[in-house]
Amino acid sequence: AAVPSMARVLAEGTVPLRQAAVATLAEIGTPGAMQALDRCIDDPDRDVRIAAVKTLGQKAYRGVFGRLEAVVKSKKLREADLTEKTAFFEAYGAMCGDAGIPFLDELLNSKGIFGRREDPEIRACAAMALGRIKGNKALESLQKSSDEKDIVVRNAISRALRGSTK
Repeated sequence: AAVPSMARVLAEGTVPLRQAAVATLAEIGTPGAMQALDRCIDDPDRDVRIAAVKTLGQKAYRGVFGRLEAVVKSKKLREADLTEKTAFFEAYGAMCGDAGIPFLDELLNSKGIFGRREDPEIRACAAMALGRIKGNKALESLQKSSDEKDIVVRNAISRALRGSTK
């Protein structure tokens, strides 16, 4: 009975109530609770979206993967603040496995027209996601940028490399 009640709060409640419902569903942790949280990745409130996607990533709830991937690849996420970008990319990295490496590698390492790279925040988020994937292919992608000049990206790469060796 708790999960349907929380789902109703997520659909109709105020921001503080929705935040509390996300925390409660995270504690419950059942597949039904994760399914209810799935809908929150589109919530109008930033904090509700972040809390939901962090929980979904920690639980590696695969049911959200298609929607999560669409958000990570969207232009809309590029306009979000760093905290939100990080939450979405880390959840993506926790779920995508080796299949996500080409996309993340392109964000981190490719140069576009006129030799320009992706925005440093997006590149840093891609590095953190690669660190979540683990394995040799993700490690190789991270090592390609080990001589990175941008401090934000370089720090993310070194954190991801430390995390991927555990």
